[in-house]
Amino acid sequence: MIDERTINQILDRAEIADVVGDFLTLHRKGKDFVALCPFHDDRTPSMHISTSKNICKCFACGEGGTPVSFVMKHEHLSFPEAVKYLGRKYGIEVVERELTPEQMERKSQREKLINANAFARDEFVNAIHQGAEGRRIGLAYFRERGITDETIKEFELGYSPSDWDYLVKRAEERGIDLETLEELGLIMKTKKGDYIDRYRERVIFPIHSSSGNVVGFGGRILKHVEHVGKYINSPASELYDKSNELYGLFFAKRHISKEDKCIVIEGYMDVLSMYQKGIKNVVASSGTALTATQVQHIKRLTSNVTLLFDADGAGIKAALRGLDVCLAKDMKVNVLLLPDGEDPDSFAQTHTLEDIETYIEAHEEDGLFFKIRMLEAEHGNTPQGKATVIEELAQSIAFIEDQITRELYLGELSAKMEVTLEALTQRVSQIRERRHQEELRARQKVVVTQQMAPQNELPNLSTKAPSGQVQSNVPRVKVKHPFAPYELPLMHDLIDYGTTFISDYQMASGQIGANGIEVVYDTTLDIRAVGGLSDNFQLMLDVLMEAQEKNPELEVGKLLTRMENETIFKYADDYVTNKLQLSPIHDKYVTELAEEEEVVKLLMRDVLSLKLHKVEEQVKSVLKEISQVDQSDEEKLRELMQQLSEHNELKKNISRMLGDRPFSSKNKLLN
Repeated sequence: MIDERTINQILDRAEIADVVGDFLTLHRKGKDFVALCPFHDDRTPSMHISTSKNICKCFACGEGGTPVSFVMKHEHLSFPEAVKYLGRKYGIEVVERELTPEQMERKSQREKLINANAFARDEFVNAIHQGAEGRRIGLAYFRERGITDETIKEFELGYSPSDWDYLVKRAEERGIDLETLEELGLIMKTKKGDYIDRYRERVIFPIHSSSGNVVGFGGRILKHVEHVGKYINSPASELYDKSNELYGLFFAKRHISKEDKCIVIEGYMDVLSMYQKGIKNVVASSGTALTATQVQHIKRLTSNVTLLFDADGAGIKAALRGLDVCLAKDMKVNVLLLPDGEDPDSFAQTHTLEDIETYIEAHEEDGLFFKIRMLEAEHGNTPQGKATVIEELAQSIAFIEDQITRELYLGELSAKMEVTLEALTQRVSQIRERRHQEELRARQKVVVTQQMAPQNELPNLSTKAPSGQVQSNVPRVKVKHPFAPYELPLMHDLIDYGTTFISDYQMASGQIGANGIEVVYDTTLDIRAVGGLSDNFQLMLDVLMEAQEKNPELEVGKLLTRMENETIFKYADDYVTNKLQLSPIHDKYVTELAEEEEVVKLLMRDVLSLKLHKVEEQVKSVLKEISQVDQSDEEKLRELMQQLSEHNELKKNISRMLGDRPFSSKNKLLN
């Protein structure tokens, strides 16, 4: 992990106009700048770059952020990768900080796999350029297929020689762990226990993650061998799952964002030829049906997809399968079929860039209209055939979340198929309701499974901070959202008022006077003890407490938007960025609110709201336990009723405090 001082050094140096200016053309507007937003189809400059606040914000689509978050979004990098990018830009060496043993083990194992793949890639690349067999067979193959040396180098294409142990020997020479190579599917054991290469006599297509690491390989054999597949791919590993990866995404992502469209095709060679010709916003599903995870990767870059497949039966089926997956992810989908006998590779090789662009523009077709055409051709114009077509289309239209879009398609289908709009709408509503119920049942099944797991009873809540040490052996309550209810408002309070000093606040330790961070920490100790805080919020509080002890004048928002915990970073960055939209009236209100008494009221309301939610959860838990206990067990019933009474009394007190009782900096809950 990156050393905190290094992060601060880099981000203190990073200026938003300087960083954004590397990617966009800036136009001065007063003391600030504007630019065309890269995150949507912007025709007039909507991206505002504030040099005083060191953040940017698009007032059309809402995207923006600090220098590091802008780089993360624009270049599709993780937080550490973005920091390293900025470090290189400003000539600052990135220093890694010491990890915990568990973090070190996880990082070490993953790095071992990444390094092993990088070693294999380098050996395959070396073999195709430096080895006699590689140049004679591998390099010649790609050149014959029309792939230039420039493309071969950019995509790091390689060759695995015919030697049984080419990679094995080089791994032994370099000290690369053979078991790691075996785990990655690069080598395998014989019955005798010897290691041999798995990709022998194949050209190699490295598969890159969106950040550029090699996570797997595809290998194509160049001669016919009985009972041997033409292609083999890496097996599933910690790094690679073929249903999650899109070939070429690392090279295409910037072009997809710029064009606001992604073209999905099928194979490695299709991507290479199209990209080389100039159609660079292209990726491949690598022989697998398009999956929801793959579409989600695309959705981070654009909502527009064109499915480009061969015009044969397999290509049409692939397009129809991909259509529903894309619609379910709220994508706008077009389908494009190539002329008979053509695939993207051959089409790119035999046409100019202008020809290809013209063909795409003239022949890509709305995905649902394409489906209508295909289904009508298959099922005919009989009443039974029409019914089948309508049902198939209703299943697809039901995936569309936007009501207006859904109704427009239903209107088109109603007119075309000569069926009433009411009947179609009713059928789609039935499908959507059935799917909704299936999702609910699936979620309930998960909840029931979790509830059946043994859990210790939560101790009583008190709104007063506990004396002595907080017990750490109480199991925490798991929450789906990265933050528990009401934690985000508290985060926002801390960003705005975390260092505001409340002079007469009395801490549990007896200390008089505390800042906002200390107040929130002090008043949430009890709920932390019973597992009522999320891991992310606890981490944030701990970091802030430590930081404010070292620097009472710290900027909370600045600190949180520099944390390597990407969940805390994201939510803090969103809040800091969105404050750009606030009016001068709000700024005046914030200034007025900064009075001690007003700040403590705000903090206490959010803390008590958090506690009220937890108490309500406890009440529900006890009621459920009462309904399930043996009614003849009077002692247990009395115990549960006593707990219920205590929880309800606490709920009543907190509700009263939230409703009509005054807050004081000297107490947490007035009895």
